[in-house]
Amino acid sequence: MNNIQQFIDRNKDTYIRHALADKNLIEKYRNMYQGNSYFPEELLWIWKNMGFGIYENGFLQIVNPDEYEFVFEYIDKLLEPTVVWGITALGDLLLWQGNDNWTIAPDEGNRTDLIDMSKLDNKVLGGMMNVDLNILLGDEEELIDFYNAKPYFQIKGKLPKLNYGECYGYVPALALGGSKSVKNLKVVDAKAYIHLIGQAVGKIIDYGE
Repeated sequence: MNNIQQFIDRNKDTYIRHALADKNLIEKYRNMYQGNSYFPEELLWIWKNMGFGIYENGFLQIVNPDEYEFVFEYIDKLLEPTVVWGITALGDLLLWQGNDNWTIAPDEGNRTDLIDMSKLDNKVLGGMMNVDLNILLGDEEELIDFYNAKPYFQIKGKLPKLNYGECYGYVPALALGGSKSVKNLKVVDAKAYIHLIGQAVGKIIDYGE
C-alpha cells in the first residue's frame, strides 16, 4: 500500500464517490491472484474504502471493470486477464493486464496500459503489479507527457465539470472525420463515446497484430 499513499493523501478530501464496491466484486477480482497474474491489491483497497468515482481534481475516474467489459468488442486482448480500471477526462482507457497466458508473451503482463481514444494507440505506463497511480501526482508537463493530457488543460475551466461516467470527447469523433480542435471537445457519455468510436473503426486496438 505504500506506493499509493500519496494518491490517497492528496485525494481523500477532494474525490467524489460514486459507489463502493461490494464484497462479491472485490472477491471476484482478488481471485485473479492466480497463475502468473497479480491483480493490484491497491485498487481493491480503493474500491472498498474510497470507491468508484472521480479523482485527481476531475482528471481520473476509477471505474467498475464489469461496466466496461464491452470495450473488448473493439479491443483484441493479448493478455488474460485484462480489465478496464479507469478512464481519463479525455475518455482514454486505463487497463490492467495480467499474464495467465505467459507462454505466448512471457515478458508481458502485470502492468498498466493506456489506450488513447483519439490516436487509437496504446502506451505501457508501468508493470510488475504497479498500477502507477503515483504518476498522476505529476505536474502539468508530466501529465501531458504520460497521459497526452494537453487538450484537457486547454479546456479545463471552460467546459462544465464532469460527472461520473462522462468525459470530454471530440464532436464529431475523430474516427468519424472530426477535427482535433479543442473547440470540438464537449461533455459526452463515456461509454457511448467508446461505442461510437469502436463501431466506426471496428478495432480500436488489436494487441495481437
